Amino acid sequence: MSPHVIGLIPFIPVLGAFLTPLVYLVSRSRLTVFAHGVLFTLITLALSILGFIQAYESDAPQAYLMGGWPPPLGITYTLDKLTGILVLTTSLVLTVIMVYSVEYIVDDGYPWYVTLMLGVFSGILGVIMTSDVFNLFVMLEVTGVSSYGLVMYYRHRAGPIVSGIKYAFVGAMGTTLYLLALAIIYNVYGSLNLIDLSLKTHGYRGSSITYMGTGYDAVSIGLIMAISFWTFSIKSGVFPNHFWLPDAHPAAPSPVSAMLSGLVVNTGAVGLYKILYLIYGGSILDSLTPARDAISFLIVLTGAFSAIIGALLMNIQEDVKRMIAYSTVMNTGYIFMGIGILSPFGILAFLYYTVVHSLAKSTLFLSTGLLIKYTGSRRINELAGSFKTHIIPGVASVISLLTLSGIPPLPGFLGKLLLYNALFSYNPVFAIVMLIASAIGLLAYMRLFFILVFEAPTRKTIGKRFLLSEASTLAIALFTSIVGILLLFRQDFFDALFMESVNQVADVVKYMEQLASSLI
Repeated sequence: MSPHVIGLIPFIPVLGAFLTPLVYLVSRSRLTVFAHGVLFTLITLALSILGFIQAYESDAPQAYLMGGWPPPLGITYTLDKLTGILVLTTSLVLTVIMVYSVEYIVDDGYPWYVTLMLGVFSGILGVIMTSDVFNLFVMLEVTGVSSYGLVMYYRHRAGPIVSGIKYAFVGAMGTTLYLLALAIIYNVYGSLNLIDLSLKTHGYRGSSITYMGTGYDAVSIGLIMAISFWTFSIKSGVFPNHFWLPDAHPAAPSPVSAMLSGLVVNTGAVGLYKILYLIYGGSILDSLTPARDAISFLIVLTGAFSAIIGALLMNIQEDVKRMIAYSTVMNTGYIFMGIGILSPFGILAFLYYTVVHSLAKSTLFLSTGLLIKYTGSRRINELAGSFKTHIIPGVASVISLLTLSGIPPLPGFLGKLLLYNALFSYNPVFAIVMLIASAIGLLAYMRLFFILVFEAPTRKTIGKRFLLSEASTLAIALFTSIVGILLLFRQDFFDALFMESVNQVADVVKYMEQLASSLI
C-alpha cells in the first residue's frame, strides 16, 4: 500500500476547505456545497480506513516526510496502530456530523460552515498524526481558529459572539504559552522533531538527527511539561481551564457542539500524550525523572478535580447542552488521569476511553440537537417524554446516555473498568475519586434518562422531521453499541484492536528507534 496515504489523510480535508468557496460561487446551491463537504469527508474516511489497515498490517510504525524533506527541517507524519484508531474514529464522527448537517444547517452562512468544518477536520487529523512539536502548534491553531468561527456561526445573536470571543481569547492564550514551551524545547534540544526529542531524553545517542541544544536540566524539562500541560488542559476543557466550554456549547449549533465535545477536546489529550508519554515516558535520564514524576502526579490530580467538579456541575444544570458540556469536563478529567499515570495500562485506558467518549458524546449532542429542534427548547424538563414522541433521536439519546454512564454491556463500562484498574495500580485514592465522580455523574445522566423515557410529554412537535439527520444519528449510536458489546465479550477482538496498539508504544525507545529507522 502506498505510503502517500499517510500524507493524504490530513491533506484532503484542507483541500476541500479551500475549494468550498469556489463551489459556492459556481453553484450558489446549499445542497451542492454540502454534497461537496460530504464527498471530501467520505474520501478522507476511505483513506483513514486504508491507513488503519496499513497500520495493522505492519509490525512497525510508519513515517511519511511531507514534501520529501528530512527532519529536523522537514515535517514528519506518522501512523501507528494507536493513531490509526484515533484517525479512523475522527473521520467516522466527522463524516456523520457532516451528513447530519445537510438538513440541520439551513442559514445563509452554510459555505463558511462547510469550510470551517473541513478545517477542523484537517487540524484534528494533523494533531493526531504529526511527529513535529512545532507542527503540532500549527495544527492546534488550524483546529482552534476554525472552531472559534463555528461557535460564532449564529453571528446575528449576541450569545454566540460573546462565547466565541471568550473561546478564542482563552485558546490564543493557550497556544501562546505553548510557543513558550517550544522555545524552551529548542533551546534545550536544538530540535523540534518528536523522534529526536524522545531519543535524546532517553539517553539514546544513535539518533540520525544531529542538531544538539544546550543540554538537559530538570528545571527546563519541568517547565516544558508544565506549560504544555496547561496549554492542553485549555484545549480539552479540563478544570480549572474549563470555563470556555459550557458557554460555547449552548451558543453553537448542535453538530458543532458534537464536534467540540466529541473531537476537538481530543486535541489536548493527544498533545499531552505526545509530549508527556512519547517524549518523557518510560526510563528517561535519571536527572529528569523527579520533574517528570511531579508533573505527571499533578496531571492525575488535576484530572481528578476536573472529574469531580464536572460531575457536580452536571447535576445543577437546567439547559441540556450545558449539562452535556459539563459531562465533557468530567470525562476529559478521566482521560487526563489515564495519560498522567504514564504506564501502558494508563495509555490503554486513555485510548479506549477517548474512542468511546468521542462516539457517545457526539451521538448525545446530535440526538439532543434534534430533540431541541422538535420541541423548541433546551430546558431538560421540557424535553420530557421525547423518547416516546421522537423515537429515533430518543433511542440514540438513551444509548449514548447509558454508554456515558458506564452501564454494561455498553462500551462505557469497559472504559471505566480499564481506567479504574489503571488508577488502582497507580494510587488507590485516585481510583476511589474516579468512582465517586462516576456515581455523581450517573445521577445527572439518569435524571435526563428518566425525564426522556418515563415522564409525560409537555410540548408539541414543531417544524418538520430531519430524516437524514435522524438516520445518521441512529447509525452512529448503533455502531457504538454493537462495537462496544463485541469488545466486551470478544477478548480476541479487544486484544487485536487495543492491546496491540498499546503494546506497540509500550517501549517508547523501541518505538522511536523504529520510526527513526523508517526515515533513513
